[in-house]
Amino acid sequence: MEFTVQVEKPSKIVRKLMIKVPSATVNKRMERGLVELQKTVKLKGFRPGNVPIQLIKQYYGHDVEHQVFHDLIDESFRLAVRDQELKTVGSPKIETPNHKKGEGAHDHGLKQGEDLTYTATVEVLPEIEVKGYTGLSLTRGKVEVTDEQLEQVVKNILDSRAELIPVSGGLVAADGSASSRPARKGDYVDINFTGAIETEKGREEPAGMKGNRVVEIGSESLIAGFEDHLVEMRSGETKTFKIPFPKDYDAKEFAGKEAEFTVTVNEVKEKKLPTLDDEFAKQVGYESVLDLRQKARDHLTREQTQDVDRKLRSDLLQVLIDKNSFEVPVSLIQAQTRALAQDVAGNLKNEGFSEEMIQELLTKDLDNLKKRAETQVRASLILEAIAKKEEIAVSADEGRREDLEFRMREDRTVKFLLEKAKVKGE
Repeated sequence: MEFTVQVEKPSKIVRKLMIKVPSATVNKRMERGLVELQKTVKLKGFRPGNVPIQLIKQYYGHDVEHQVFHDLIDESFRLAVRDQELKTVGSPKIETPNHKKGEGAHDHGLKQGEDLTYTATVEVLPEIEVKGYTGLSLTRGKVEVTDEQLEQVVKNILDSRAELIPVSGGLVAADGSASSRPARKGDYVDINFTGAIETEKGREEPAGMKGNRVVEIGSESLIAGFEDHLVEMRSGETKTFKIPFPKDYDAKEFAGKEAEFTVTVNEVKEKKLPTLDDEFAKQVGYESVLDLRQKARDHLTREQTQDVDRKLRSDLLQVLIDKNSFEVPVSLIQAQTRALAQDVAGNLKNEGFSEEMIQELLTKDLDNLKKRAETQVRASLILEAIAKKEEIAVSADEGRREDLEFRMREDRTVKFLLEKAKVKGE
C-alpha cells in the first residue's frame, strides 16, 4: 500500500504521525468496494450481480466512502507504526481536515479523486535508560511465629467445629419452670427485629430494616450500639430502643438518621468448643495434637515468608522507581486502573456488596487506585528495561503464553536484582 508519513515528537511518549494516502489508492479502493457490492446488492428491476455500477454508486457510494475511509486509516496507520518501529500503547487519536473523533460518522469528507490525509496522535512506550539497579541496600523482614499466633490458629480450628447450645442457669419462675440466663458478651442471640427511621416524609419502615438473624454480641457486625442493647435480654423478651446510624454509613438513605428498633430474642446460645485432644485432631485431618500444632506452625511460617518476600520485592521496586524518573503513558495507567478496579469490584461482589455500594466505594478510592496503577506500571516498565539490558530471557518452552512469559521474565529479573543487592535481615 502506498502512503507517506511524517513524524513529530510532541513529548518523549507521544508521536504525531502525518499520513497521506494518494488519490490513486483511494480511487482503487473505492472502485473495488463498488464492484464487491455489485455482486450482492439487490435493486428492483435488476438481477443480483447485474445492477449498473453507476446505480450502485448513486445509492451506496457514501457507504463505500465511509468504509474505505476507515479501512485506509486502519491499514496505513498500522503500516506506518511498523515502518517507524514505534512501540505504541492505547488507541490513536485520528484527525482529518473534515473529521475529528466525536463528530458524525458521515463527516469524513473522503472523496474519489482526492488524497486521504490525516493525523494520528498516539502514545508510545518510554525509552528508559535504567540506572542504579545493582548493589541496592535492602532489609529483609524477620520470619518468627509466636506462641500467640499459633494459639490463634488452633482456636480458629476449634471454633470451626464449635456448637451453639442454649444457655442455662437462669431464674426459676413462680410455676417452677426455669428460664435461661440473660445474654452477655460472647453469646449468640437469635432475634427478630423491625426498624423505622424518621424522614422528612415522616416515619418509614424500610424493607431492609426487618428480619431474623443470629448475632454474636460483641462482634460489632451490626451498627454501633445495637449489640449493647441485647446484653441482659432473655429468651422471649422484647425491647424497643433508639440508636443513630453513623454519618458515613454505606447506605446513604440511612446515614446520620435516628432509627428505632424493636427486637425480640427467640433464644440465647453460647459457644461450646470441642476438647483439644488426639481424637479431635484426627477428626480434622491430623495424626495428633502435636501434628496439628506443627503443621499450623509450618503454615504460619510459609505465610510469613511469603509476606516478607512480597515486602522485599515491593521495597526493591520502590527504590528502582525513586532512582529512575520518566514519563508514563496515560493509557497504560488508565488500563491498569481499570484492571485494579475490576479486581476490587469482584471481591466486593463476592462479599455481598450491591452494585450501587461497589460503585460508591470505587469512586471514593479512585485516587488511590490510580496511584497504585501508576506504581505498578512504572515498576513493570523498569523491570522490562533491566531484562532487556541484562539479556534476561525466558525460553519458548518455559513461557508458552505471552502473559506467562512476561511474568516469568519479571520474576527472573527481580531474582537477579536481589542477588545483586545488599540485603540485611532485621
